[in-house]
Amino acid sequence: MIEKNIQIEDLKDIFNEYKNLYNPIISDFTKIYVYTLSNKVTGFVVFDVIYDRCDIVDIFVSEKYRRKHIAQNLLNEIIKDYKINNMTLEVSKNNISAIKFYETMGFKKVAIRKNYYKDSDGLLMLKEIR
Repeated sequence: MIEKNIQIEDLKDIFNEYKNLYNPIISDFTKIYVYTLSNKVTGFVVFDVIYDRCDIVDIFVSEKYRRKHIAQNLLNEIIKDYKINNMTLEVSKNNISAIKFYETMGFKKVAIRKNYYKDSDGLLMLKEIR
């Protein structure tokens, strides 16, 4: 089940696991969708929609729930809910499994962001929607 219009504080079920890996940047444009199974938050996506584009700030699925289409469902829900032309995200060039997932979702590598992460360059990926 996907829940919408969530606040970052509502992620208590997996926030500690998430917080150890990421530092979310929240703005007035930021929206959060969460995916729950048996009333437990198992994943979420933090994103900004500005006009006709969507920027994925963070997407996270708790480790024991990965490879169960949760991230795919969250991204598809954004596409369903908003009239966007494209979606972008950055991913570490070292995160091969995430890159493969994004490519299966239709994202293409469009640029390299040097030293974007502490330990690697980032790949800017783009998915054309409409």
